[in-house]
Amino acid sequence: MITLQSAENVLKDVYLGVIADQINTKTNPLFSRIKRSTRNIVGREVRVVAPIGINGGIMAGAEDATLPAGVDTPYLSFVAPLKNLFGRFEISDKAVRCSSTDVNSFVNLLQDGMDSLLKASIFNLSRMIYGDGTGLLTTVTSAEGKKISNAEAVAPGMYVDVYAQAGASPKANGTNVYVKAVDKVNKTIELAGSVELADNDEIYLHGSKGSEIIGLKGIANNTELYGVKRSDYPVMNATKIDGTSKAFDEDFVQEVIDDLEMKGTTVNFINCSYELKRLYQKYLTTYNKNIAYTVLEDGMKVLTHFGTPIVPTNHVAEGEAYFLNTDDFTFYELGDWKWLEDQNGRILKQFADKPAYSATLVKYTELLCQKPSGVGYVHSLSTSMPE
Repeated sequence: MITLQSAENVLKDVYLGVIADQINTKTNPLFSRIKRSTRNIVGREVRVVAPIGINGGIMAGAEDATLPAGVDTPYLSFVAPLKNLFGRFEISDKAVRCSSTDVNSFVNLLQDGMDSLLKASIFNLSRMIYGDGTGLLTTVTSAEGKKISNAEAVAPGMYVDVYAQAGASPKANGTNVYVKAVDKVNKTIELAGSVELADNDEIYLHGSKGSEIIGLKGIANNTELYGVKRSDYPVMNATKIDGTSKAFDEDFVQEVIDDLEMKGTTVNFINCSYELKRLYQKYLTTYNKNIAYTVLEDGMKVLTHFGTPIVPTNHVAEGEAYFLNTDDFTFYELGDWKWLEDQNGRILKQFADKPAYSATLVKYTELLCQKPSGVGYVHSLSTSMPE
């Protein structure tokens, strides 16, 4: 007979390892490339020392000259709080009872729940990697037409909070609002409930405002990063390139790579929008250039620029691209994904106000880039070939 205890054992012994492996290997190609580490964790924070120059104790002098002083390499101290990532799985008491004598039904019940949790976890983690840490999903561009600026960051089934622009708290009826539908083509959203949208309203994942991982957008654009003000240290500034009037072709891509290499960064990964990937391929076919592909760690087949993969994602805005050395990035974490346990080791907990049980997947982590100046961020590129 299936019991709650046997359900917990299955979640711990069978599904935890599978779901953790799936998240770690199937989230997206960039996530798969970034190394993970449990070092440099101090309390609730990540503390990393990053070099910002070279050793200054070098000289060429006379035979009897005074030797150079032993100057240490200059460093900056990066400090960032670990972000708390949660994913909840829920199962009703009725469902447990109905499948208690049928092992196959019970397995199917758990599998459906795990598949849903995995899909949501991968979607949101992928989104965070390209975000700025604020948790902002999208902005309302037209309240009358329910139009939003970014339809790729929201999906039906999500629960969101709606803020007036720069608002300190969610709008009236704007907390924990269910997303009923998203039209990605026309960039519209339909929310349940009675929240009144206005132009420039900001939509965040419920309870996540200011608490998400600092992704590529934040590494490239935030005025302060890991407790360091960019204005105080130029080495903290990403290499930003205005792509207006530029063509995303072989020459331009090589120009960006060369610029970063002259600054000491070896580019091994290019992330761009799907529009730019198609444009690059169109240039190659139009001018009868050789089209080379490679297969990434997660099995994705992508174009390459002389061996450097050009990887599209719907989480990079149209007309934008990131040129990266993935060796400069690390996910610092307390450990891999775990079920949240109580003091008795139980992971399935009954809700106080309804006949159902929940289990919560948790991870404490943050993404750090030890060389922000090595990130190349290109914006305002045209996604069509000139006539």
